[in-house]
Amino acid sequence: MSVVYLVRHGQANSQGSDYDLLTAHGKKQAFQLGRYMATNGEIPDRIITGTMRRHLETGESFLEGVKSVVGEQEKFSLDSFLQRDAGWNEFSPELWASYSKLIASQRAEFEKTLVQFGKVRLKGGIRSAALFFKLTEEILKVWKEGKETPDGIETYRNFESRVFHSSNIWFSPSDKERNFIFTSGTPISLVLNRLLLQNEDSFAWMPWIWNTSVSTFRWVRGKYLPVSINGVPHLFEKSDRTLF
Repeated sequence: MSVVYLVRHGQANSQGSDYDLLTAHGKKQAFQLGRYMATNGEIPDRIITGTMRRHLETGESFLEGVKSVVGEQEKFSLDSFLQRDAGWNEFSPELWASYSKLIASQRAEFEKTLVQFGKVRLKGGIRSAALFFKLTEEILKVWKEGKETPDGIETYRNFESRVFHSSNIWFSPSDKERNFIFTSGTPISLVLNRLLLQNEDSFAWMPWIWNTSVSTFRWVRGKYLPVSINGVPHLFEKSDRTLF
């Protein structure tokens, strides 16, 4: 019976110059998830990740957590065990930067918020996260509308197409019972919206997906049914949970 676990990467380096790597806390979150799953007998038969560094590091720390409970297993060294799929990659940081400049040049209120975010970003905290998600919501809205696409930036249509293509591939029954997919918040938001048959905006889930949260789907009567959504049972303390 095939099960797919859709997992967001651990906390990334939002206060540094390179977001595409995990913080020490992000690696700990992924390790704890691996320990939790292994302790409950949910040992991965296959791990699929995007090709971004934060996806790879999350998958690696997760597997270390699994091994801390069950040790090395023969299947972990099989070529089929670890799969990379760029279709699960998040949109590029250049997209955020390009659209923020574009929108700021057209809307004074957006420019004001962008300046405020620039002043508090390195401090982190709730204020920084709130401003980031406010800006991102507007950026994604304009990106999806597709009226203007800066040079060198992936279109929303292409992004959605590749995410759903990868979703179709890996959300298929196979001889691998437990499949763990490590990706980012925006691809997860699109997939949840689609599989849960929601009619809301494609990005509705995106600001609320916890780092290393798990959404579980089980193959039942010809389709994947949701078993749990955006859960973090491995992060017992509220202070361990992060969105940004």
